[in-house]
Amino acid sequence: MSGKYYSRVAMAGDREREADLIVGFPAVVCQSVDDTAALAETLAGEVRGGLAIILSGELGAGKTTFTRILAGALGIEGVKSPTFTTESIHRIPNRDFDLVHADLYRFVSVPPGSDTDLQFTEYLGTGEALLVVEWGDRWIQPPDDRWNIDILLPDDSSDDHRSFFMSAWGDDASRRLSRAYEAILDLSVAGRFREPC
Repeated sequence: MSGKYYSRVAMAGDREREADLIVGFPAVVCQSVDDTAALAETLAGEVRGGLAIILSGELGAGKTTFTRILAGALGIEGVKSPTFTTESIHRIPNRDFDLVHADLYRFVSVPPGSDTDLQFTEYLGTGEALLVVEWGDRWIQPPDDRWNIDILLPDDSSDDHRSFFMSAWGDDASRRLSRAYEAILDLSVAGRFREPC
């Protein structure tokens, strides 16, 4: 169950970039909110300032829930979706970086150059913030040092099952996501998650 594969994941702006090799993994299937919490908490152990986590998935997929749990694992309480404010900044206790939570729901796309109007972009490349972007697939030129997490709902949306497809761009982001995925596989073997597909 090593599960690592290499792939090219297309986001809106990636068509205009050179083909980059990224690391990706088979889906992690969470059967409950508790499973999603275990996943987010595991990933929280590998985040750092300068990393961007790009979340995508249809309305109600669980992007905000995932972000709230991730933030809780970092010691932040009360995280809400910044859909109408576009972004919010949270101090992470005992860390030298903040959590910047952004939401691009109101945008059809964020083309190159226009993203300078979004304040969260001033954190890119500084190492001063972990950036979590909901509806991040609308961002035409996301940073190269990132995790992409696509959350898929089952056909029956009343079900708590979610499939998380994760990939990483950039050397450090890839190493960190690989370590987290190994921990996730350990939890899977212990019966926490359904066998990755």
